[in-house]
Amino acid sequence: MKNSLLIVSRDGMGDAPHELQTVLIINFFRTLLKENQLPATIFFYAEGVKLNTHGSVIEDLLLELESKGTSIITCTTCLNFYNVLSELASGTKGGMSDLVRLIGSSEKVITI
Repeated sequence: MKNSLLIVSRDGMGDAPHELQTVLIINFFRTLLKENQLPATIFFYAEGVKLNTHGSVIEDLLLELESKGTSIITCTTCLNFYNVLSELASGTKGGMSDLVRLIGSSEKVITI
């Protein structure tokens, strides 16, 4: 997944009950690490920002991805909207200009 951008807009994965969405998102990020399929960048926005806060179900997985070189960017507007700006767990804050630049410069864009 070299030079790929992973965009996360929800705090789970798929159209299912929230409990299943949570299991799926945990399994997805664990599998990325297990299979060494590391995206260049992960961008969180909308409800997805909740996954990159202290205490989230994937906080440790995101920290591991970051330690292996994945850049993690989280939408500042969304963090403010959900009142979790001070709870950012990994990476940096960014905005729509970052997302537009990343989409334009990435070889592959994946939205989950």
